[in-house]
Amino acid sequence: MHLLLSIDWNPSPELFKIGSFAIRYYSLMFVIAFVLGLQIMKNIYKKDNISLEKLDSLFIYAVISILLGARLGHFLFYDPKFLFEHPLEVLLPVKFNPFQFTGYQGLASHGAAIGVIIAMYYYSKKVI
Repeated sequence: MHLLLSIDWNPSPELFKIGSFAIRYYSLMFVIAFVLGLQIMKNIYKKDNISLEKLDSLFIYAVISILLGARLGHFLFYDPKFLFEHPLEVLLPVKFNPFQFTGYQGLASHGAAIGVIIAMYYYSKKVI
């Protein structure tokens, strides 16, 4: 009974793993958020009779800005030294010495929020 009442403060971040490739909860939530967001916006655009071509560019702006903003935000806010010492490792999902695929570990939601605000400003000036 005592086990059922305890909290594991260090759960595994991986949902499942196939060989060296792992699907993490955080990554899955990003994918689900992008897919649901696209479907919601598609319904809004159809209801308001707005061209879906504009939605395509909005989606591209949003995805890129959220991922770049979250990644850069993590290093700007939490590890700026690493950002300036290894800039390619921040933007690419690999470690160079020794070469290893790491994925994108380290994303800051507040960096994503800043990134999407900037991207939506540029989207509003360029597309709309």
